[in-house]
Amino acid sequence: MRKRVAPPVELETVEELLRRWRKRHGAPSKVAAAHRRVLLDRVAQSMAFENEPVSMARLKALLKARKRTVSR
Repeated sequence: MRKRVAPPVELETVEELLRRWRKRHGAPSKVAAAHRRVLLDRVAQSMAFENEPVSMARLKALLKARKRTVSR
């Protein structure tokens, strides 16, 4: 049984992708915002996998309610 070998990666291409990512996410707040945008999708997918149907609208409503109770 042979292990699959990953195709070679062009270093210049990877460096260009990294430069573009750094330009878009130059500040920690931008990185955190990007993670927050994806997080709700991941939670919804995880709950669907567990047969707990929760819509994105419901998750957002729960987060808003939590923020109101925490900020008091």
